[in-house]
Amino acid sequence: MKAFNINSSIDPEILACGTEIRLKKDQILTQQFAKANHFYLLKTGTVTFSLSLDDSRGEILVGESNEKGAPIGWSGFNPPGRYATTVVVASNSATFIKWTHDQLRELFNSDPEAGTLFLREVCANARNLIKGAINKLSSVGPSLPITESLKPEEFTITQQSPDEDLIKFLRKSSFFEVFEEAPLEFLAQGVERRVYHANDTIYEQGGDPDGMYILGNGKVRFSYFDANEESISFRQINTPGYLVGWGGVINLPNMINAHAVRESLVYYISKESLSRILKLNPRFAPMFFRRLLWLISHQLQAIRARIIASRFNHEITAIGNLIDQNSAKLDLWSPLHKIPHLLDDKLTVGDALDTLEHLKSKGSALEKNIANTAWELLEEIRKEHDFYNGLVNVYNSVVKAPDQLPPDEIRKANALEYQKLFDAGNYFIAGEENLPDQPGNIFIYNHLRNHPYNTLPNQFQITLDSHFISAMILMRKYGDPGLRIVRIGMSKEYAHQEYYQRLGHIDVFTEESGKKNSKQKKQVRQMFFNEAGSHLMSGGNLIISPEGNSYSTEETPGPFKPGAFKLALSMKKEPWIVPIAVANFDKRVRNNRFGCIILPPFKASEYISNAEDKLEMNDFLKDYQSKYKDYVAKAISASKKTHQPDGNNQHGI
Repeated sequence: MKAFNINSSIDPEILACGTEIRLKKDQILTQQFAKANHFYLLKTGTVTFSLSLDDSRGEILVGESNEKGAPIGWSGFNPPGRYATTVVVASNSATFIKWTHDQLRELFNSDPEAGTLFLREVCANARNLIKGAINKLSSVGPSLPITESLKPEEFTITQQSPDEDLIKFLRKSSFFEVFEEAPLEFLAQGVERRVYHANDTIYEQGGDPDGMYILGNGKVRFSYFDANEESISFRQINTPGYLVGWGGVINLPNMINAHAVRESLVYYISKESLSRILKLNPRFAPMFFRRLLWLISHQLQAIRARIIASRFNHEITAIGNLIDQNSAKLDLWSPLHKIPHLLDDKLTVGDALDTLEHLKSKGSALEKNIANTAWELLEEIRKEHDFYNGLVNVYNSVVKAPDQLPPDEIRKANALEYQKLFDAGNYFIAGEENLPDQPGNIFIYNHLRNHPYNTLPNQFQITLDSHFISAMILMRKYGDPGLRIVRIGMSKEYAHQEYYQRLGHIDVFTEESGKKNSKQKKQVRQMFFNEAGSHLMSGGNLIISPEGNSYSTEETPGPFKPGAFKLALSMKKEPWIVPIAVANFDKRVRNNRFGCIILPPFKASEYISNAEDKLEMNDFLKDYQSKYKDYVAKAISASKKTHQPDGNNQHGI
């Protein structure tokens, strides 16, 4: 028996029923989804844990362990009893103690106290797997704070009959709902109600565990200090009934930090009270620890899903894998099976989010856990979905504006709608001190193409960068969004034409406008000079892209055309030219930060003495395009430096 002595708290009789086995490097101990007939404790060596992805990417490594006593195959303690991961020997060899789950069930039934101690030890060792997974997540993924709306109405606690109400509350918790009412009555007697204010500490990483914490309502944030003492925020929970702390159950130091995000009600059971309750209910105790293993499994799944999402930058892959892992337990009619398909099309993302939000409160215990994890993983996609809906609102603010409303008023309403859109996004603006005090200037910018994802159902793409300059810079500085120079749309682009005609912007031909004869182009060019010059003389601002075409952030700026500079030089009162470098407006909103730097203004006459001298103009354009590339590089660099994953906006670098 001494050879099996992994931990002295495990009953010798249980150890005696185990069998020692040895495997060589690369041998498979368990296969994901296979029936979990056996349970193992690692004795020597190292093993890896992998998940199979339902595509060409094969398997992904999500953890490893060389901890003596690391449990493997504990999913067999709870139905339907299938291995959650593929476990492979990573060292030259490894030894394990092996039991059948049937053996262990018989032993637990004959001696519940010994079974309780065994399961408690398994929970303690499984905790180390969570710690290892958090470490891995901190190395592959960024800190990812989550924002959620709270809907605790089903869990409202009245003050009339606290114990009775608390029992009803516990029955609605995904953790406690499987238990009979009698043990819940004992638990309710040991509960203490605690209220934490925003940013209050509930417990600290490394601190002594003092009990079990159950969220009543509010929101709790979990964070972890890595080896470099950096705080990694990896999850937030607002699900009433969720166990937000269970370290006191196994009497081991807290792995993470827990803080209240907003004022939160937490139900607390001291470890002394819990220990007394478990001793008084010997048949309940092993059931409790099996349920704790169930919770640990789902917490591991949640962290590993984040690892997959970070590794592939693809939340849908992670969610699909999470659902696959639980497919044997889920009802065949569960709406969760639809989620990966609904997420795959931007027009049905809203349906997926509505389904998940419903299941978070109305689903089965398993559906609630999966829905909560999926909801957290979809933070960036939810943000993108809101942005896309905002683009639809922006479009409608123009094409559905009252017929009698003049273009200048439509432009202002459009800019205000855009401010709502961008203020909910992630951006930075630097150099606002360079804006001239008075309007009547020409604002030039490098024009970025739109990402196809932002294309509206009518195939119209609203330019993000120029609208950003109009709404977020000019409107806020001068109270007017300015007049933009826009390309004439092709005949099939009915939505493009309708939108910009209502806004009253100035039309010009570009390469993207299709082929036109030279006479048409000359006429439009002259109309541009007349209309743009008149707008500047009246004190209005113009927004022009000298490139004439759109590019990616990495390609921009393209060759400059002379129109903006010739216009400035043709004016009796020469306007300031204000350069603006933009970055990332060609990217999807998810995991992105729009960047914008306003450079010091200049007069074109400082660099060009004769606007009709083509050689002089071409030399200037070539030289200035090269300088502008440096401006864009600064915008890209600043965007990376100031990136805030929580979506907060920032002015200045």
